[in-house]
Amino acid sequence: MAEGEWKLAKKTKSYRHPAEFYTNPENSIGYLARVVFRSFSRLLERRTLAYDVSAGQWRFLRQLWREDGITQRELSERVGMREPTTVVALKGLEKAGFITRKKTEDDRRKTFIFLTPHAKKLELVLAPMNAEIHEIATRGMTDDEVETLQALMRRVIDNLADETRKLSVLSDVKA
Repeated sequence: MAEGEWKLAKKTKSYRHPAEFYTNPENSIGYLARVVFRSFSRLLERRTLAYDVSAGQWRFLRQLWREDGITQRELSERVGMREPTTVVALKGLEKAGFITRKKTEDDRRKTFIFLTPHAKKLELVLAPMNAEIHEIATRGMTDDEVETLQALMRRVIDNLADETRKLSVLSDVKA
């Protein structure tokens, strides 16, 4: 963007803070969310690795503990990953003995993902580890503050999802 265009953009677009404010990572919600995610994942994985469960596998197992026997596509959406990435992850989960994949006679195109008995038992061991990390992360916060934090994070997620949906529509139009 040329200097004149940048000045025009600055004049015509109103932000909560000047754009330069966000060049400091400490002022960026995205940066802070990334640091929280990485720290949370690192601490949780230190505990789950004792049971041979990586942070990546944890994401899939947690969704399957909530609802076992969903399709590969549904699981991919719930974890927030693209299907090719999910396929690779599922191969690892299957090799580790955590899941089985099955097709049904009704629709051979759909692959359903099921937890093994071993993976089902792991929920009783690993879920408390997740609760422990939540306790550490929210130390010094009241229950109301934790609920407010969760509500605000969900609002940010929804706002970004709304914007992402708009982009998908625009890219479809160009195609």
